[in-house]
Amino acid sequence: MTGSSDYLREAAGNAVTAYTFSCLEQYIPLCLMETTRVIAGGEGIIQKASLTMNGIEALDRSGSVLYRDLKGATSFDNSFWDVELAAVSFERSASMIAMMELEMEELCAFYSSSPDEFSQKDFEMMFSMEGPRRRGDLGRYRNLKLQLRR
Repeated sequence: MTGSSDYLREAAGNAVTAYTFSCLEQYIPLCLMETTRVIAGGEGIIQKASLTMNGIEALDRSGSVLYRDLKGATSFDNSFWDVELAAVSFERSASMIAMMELEMEELCAFYSSSPDEFSQKDFEMMFSMEGPRRRGDLGRYRNLKLQLRR
């Protein structure tokens, strides 16, 4: 991204580059979250090669690398880079990725303390996901959901 930014600034100027890179602080985390949904949903995972902690950590590192790269690519005059929005967006995607790492008890505690952090569909998917540290248990999710309504 930094190379692309440099090339665009040379060819088209700062204003065009700023416009081209605007909103990436939202779109890249959204892409990471969609990737997390695909993986947690079991799509794209080969039956014989289950999801591992290494895979989850690699996805998490990708978010960190993309954040730093995007920050470097947009640190020029007249850039629209929104530091606060980027921090919130990337933190949200990191939280979603981190849910795949949690043991069932930790996932239950996270849901109980933050039921509105993600959509109910996302939580349902996380509770049904077979992960490196847990077996899916949709019944636990339904019970917690009922308890929180009281």
